[in-house]
Amino acid sequence: MVSSRRAVPITVVATLLVLLLAVSLSGALSTGGGSARASAAGGSASRPSARYGGLPSWLPKPKVHINRVLTATAAHPALSIQGDGVEVDLPHGRVLATAVGPEVPEEGRFPVPASTPCTFIVTFASASGTVPLDPAAFTLLDDQGHTHHPRMTAMDGGPPPTMVVPGRTVSVKLRDVLPTGDGGLSWAPVGGRTLVGWDYTVEID
Repeated sequence: MVSSRRAVPITVVATLLVLLLAVSLSGALSTGGGSARASAAGGSASRPSARYGGLPSWLPKPKVHINRVLTATAAHPALSIQGDGVEVDLPHGRVLATAVGPEVPEEGRFPVPASTPCTFIVTFASASGTVPLDPAAFTLLDDQGHTHHPRMTAMDGGPPPTMVVPGRTVSVKLRDVLPTGDGGLSWAPVGGRTLVGWDYTVEID
């Protein structure tokens, strides 16, 4: 009977020791794992190149500003792409000019035609002073090196406006038949000298 009474406390003590050991090990593992994860996260966060989408630090830094607006002057003409506005500085005023296009009547035609009617839209805004609009000031240079003089109209197809005045936004359409391929639209509002040009591509396929 005496040995039986002693066996009970020993069993209870052993069970408590096992539970305490398990709790201690669990706490140590969770603390150590959390510290390791925090250290790893901190190390990754401290390095921009380690973040998703980050660029390596050894790559050269860009020197050209994104979304900048080019300025075109008689001394420094500007070449842009469709959809980008260009501040054109003129002797009699200043205006923001933007060209988009060309729009073609149909895409996906087969066989691909050698040429197609094209429409460009040029918008003038934020004018300072009066800016004259002369249809002869616009030219198109196609992929084969030929120069075209497009027909200029108002957006509704009527006679084009003759000037841009402060406080008004004016858009015109330029139409011509162009061969497929790359080309350029130029605007020469002063003395026949091109101040701004836009690259374009005629695509039908």
